[in-house]
Amino acid sequence: MPQGRLVAVLLVATLATVGPILESTMGDGRGWTIGLLLLLVAPSLARAGGPRFHPLDPETYVPATYFLTVGYTPILKLLTSYGFHLPSYDAAAMEVGYAGATGCAIVCTALSRLPESPNVERVVPVHRPKAMLDRDWAAILVGLFGLALVIAWIVSIGVGQFFTMDYASNHLVEDGKGLLTSGWYLVKLVVAYLFLRFASVRKAGLAVPKTLLIAGSLFLATLLLTTVMGRRGPLVWTVLAIGLTLHTYGIQIRRLWLAAGMVCVLFYGIAVEGARARQGRGFDAQITSAMSHLETIENPLEIGELRRIHSNLVSIVNERPPIVSYAGESWVNAFLILIPKPLWNERPLSLGQRYVWWQAPTLARQGAGFAMSAAAEGYANLGLLGAAIQVGVMSGLFFMLPLLVAGARDATPLVRASAATLAAFAYNQFRGELTALLKIAVSLGVGVVGIVLLTSVLKHLRQWLIARQPAPTRPARSLPAAHLGRSATGAALQASRRP
Repeated sequence: MPQGRLVAVLLVATLATVGPILESTMGDGRGWTIGLLLLLVAPSLARAGGPRFHPLDPETYVPATYFLTVGYTPILKLLTSYGFHLPSYDAAAMEVGYAGATGCAIVCTALSRLPESPNVERVVPVHRPKAMLDRDWAAILVGLFGLALVIAWIVSIGVGQFFTMDYASNHLVEDGKGLLTSGWYLVKLVVAYLFLRFASVRKAGLAVPKTLLIAGSLFLATLLLTTVMGRRGPLVWTVLAIGLTLHTYGIQIRRLWLAAGMVCVLFYGIAVEGARARQGRGFDAQITSAMSHLETIENPLEIGELRRIHSNLVSIVNERPPIVSYAGESWVNAFLILIPKPLWNERPLSLGQRYVWWQAPTLARQGAGFAMSAAAEGYANLGLLGAAIQVGVMSGLFFMLPLLVAGARDATPLVRASAATLAAFAYNQFRGELTALLKIAVSLGVGVVGIVLLTSVLKHLRQWLIARQPAPTRPARSLPAAHLGRSATGAALQASRRP
């Protein structure tokens, strides 16, 4: 670690002592709240390239996504409470969230690096900018394979049932079919790659292959099917992956556009949540329900999903359910659950499934599970230290490091797209548990390997076809001497016939 980074890490670690000091003085969760907000901005202030707040910078993006899962709801409660204080159970949950924020801030500060300009010669085919590369066709084939997996999943449950079942049943039918539904991750990876290829060639001022934009737009449009399913995340994370991919390449996106995008995401989420109430009863009923929900919403800043995640954290911290047999059990099970269920039907249950068996056995018998945030899982395994460790490891290994790799000077478009796509799931996985993050990483890894292998196959196939073509033959040219000889002979004959 460079000396400057070590000093920055020590300063952030010192800043982490402010929260407990303030809480002992102020109480009622107010000290934890102020300390959490300080840790939220600390990595951006201690950024290697100088202080800067940009939503897509790793030092700002990763802490902000963590804040949504542990700090948004309690701070909203605090601001709207009478007397500006939190109940004791919320304050206890804020302490766990503060421990996770400490791990996140220290790791993000330690891994911060100076931005690097991309090696354009390695990314953009300057000599043939309009030509489709072998890797482009390989990515499109992997995207089509991902769509084929999703279609196979829909066919397995019945097309008619797919469009008529409610939101809860939509989740339940996925149980045991993760291999098929993982096709969505392949589609997201391909979308991010194709848009980066298009933008990189466009930034270089060269003509762009239209196939890149058309294919990327069509794959992105297929994700609208997840909206029909009542899912808000897939489309949002894909758009976010595109933004992160372009940002790591050096294509700056204005903060005004990002702010407008956040507002659109907020109202999109509210509309989808309203449509869920009538899901399975026809598109007209869903649209009417979504419009009605938008009109009747009292406080758009109060997000139900974040409230439920915080509620689960409060329950874990205050009620201490017996869902872990030994310290670190769910971390071990996170790797065991990667084994497909058809191969191991008795594989361990995830922590969210264990929690729902304890909280709502009736729902558990139907296969349901509750969202288990990273802070809650870490606390269930190893207390406050576990929350700091799990959030710190996830922040560094799955979010900060991929974004640093994506922003490296010599990173290829595929590396940039895959790393940024993994980091795009930061919020989704801070609100989830480790096993889901490992599944996403494995799915994206399979997609990358598939693109690399298909690129090699297409390259050899193209070379073989070129070798099979007959060598071009040129027409024989008459020698000038022979031509002159024929002309001279003709002239001599004509002279001999003259009288």
